[in-house]
Amino acid sequence: MEWRLEFYSERRRMLTRYVVDAATPAAALRLGRTALLAEHQPVPSRRRRSLFDQAQHIGGLDADGWVLYRIANGP
Repeated sequence: MEWRLEFYSERRRMLTRYVVDAATPAAALRLGRTALLAEHQPVPSRRRRSLFDQAQHIGGLDADGWVLYRIANGP
């Protein structure tokens, strides 16, 4: 089944779209996030992480700034 995923980054003010072939929405999300991170590498920071960023990293949240905006079936 084809899934259309859209990711949004508020830091970069970008919306990007991917179409992946997966059996479930969870598998599609993993494939979409892999494609996203391959295309848009995280920018290394010149300064130390803030306490807020460190807490997000420890809590397991994605600190890269990209969020799943929309997921739908089909092209």
